[in-house]
Amino acid sequence: MAQVKMKNVVKQFGEKVVLDNINIDIADKELVVFVGPSGCGKSTAMRCVAGLEEVTSGIVYIDENVVNTVPAKDRDIAMVFQNYALYPHMNVRDNIGFGLKARKILADKDDPKAVPRKLQAEEIEDKVQRAAEILKIPDLLERKPKELSGGQQQRVAMGRAIVREPKVFLMDEPLSNLDAKLRAHMRTELKRLQIELGVTTIYVTHDQAEAMTLGDRIACMNDGIFQQIGTPEDVYDKPVNKFVAGFIGSPSMNFIQGRLDGGKFVTSAFNLELPEAIITKVLKNTTDPDNLILGIRPEDIEDREFDLNPSPANTVSVKVMVRENYGSDIFLAVEADTIDFHARVNTGTKARVDTTVELVFDMSRIHIFDGTTEKNLTI
Repeated sequence: MAQVKMKNVVKQFGEKVVLDNINIDIADKELVVFVGPSGCGKSTAMRCVAGLEEVTSGIVYIDENVVNTVPAKDRDIAMVFQNYALYPHMNVRDNIGFGLKARKILADKDDPKAVPRKLQAEEIEDKVQRAAEILKIPDLLERKPKELSGGQQQRVAMGRAIVREPKVFLMDEPLSNLDAKLRAHMRTELKRLQIELGVTTIYVTHDQAEAMTLGDRIACMNDGIFQQIGTPEDVYDKPVNKFVAGFIGSPSMNFIQGRLDGGKFVTSAFNLELPEAIITKVLKNTTDPDNLILGIRPEDIEDREFDLNPSPANTVSVKVMVRENYGSDIFLAVEADTIDFHARVNTGTKARVDTTVELVFDMSRIHIFDGTTEKNLTI
């Protein structure tokens, strides 16, 4: 298998900088997800690894070899796209094996005099059958693409990549055409498959749920820059800035403007008592304690009735604007004077639209961001 490395990579289209000096090391057999909003540069970064885009400057390595000038077909990678691009006139067997018919291999990779040869028909069939077994589609080999569901077509596209036995898989939003239920199922299947095959994988998506569930690590991108690279747990619990905090997590983190006044976070509608450790970090890392943003996730705000250790200092009286029942949780959209935010509370809550409820903030789970730089001051 292979490591992938991007070192000081810049990509420009004319005067527009799409990738701005990005760096990442992807270990052998690791699955790393490039995640970010549309237009942030994540697909361009993957295409630079694939050789479909030429980097403006910087170096791309695959398996410790510089591949900047190596054509895409010679980089030993396999790609799976959002559009499965199956040949409609071919059955599944031929779709999976098509790319192998023109491929040449060395009979002995250790022999410098070995001459590349084409794969024999029985070798191609063996590889197709193995891929079909791995993907659990051996009974579909005689069908045409139009006879397959979206999930089955996605498996065929994966099979076409698997038979090549590449060093690196590159996947560009391969699940985005599926419905929500099938997408969740295929996430599990993709992760199982990647672990089973042990192939280094770069996966591109704008869906943070896919990033959190699939990635060994997440590379969160915005404006052509990797804002944070880390495990799903690190990116979720210790976001380096307001962008990462708001992008990762569903529903997204609440942000409340305010200032530090002694031991309190003061807003236009209410005050919250800050832990001493957080106060110390904030004062150490900012020069403007009057321009701060408090971040807290909805699941860290509970109905006072169900909070085990409610504190009057961190309890806020709010008006319920929207109540959403998700079965296991209740999501509330609430207002406190001019400030609105969301809470994820116990299903037993008596909160209803237009009623008043007291919510308790778990102050051990908050983040404080600089109002100007938007950097997290509390990590």
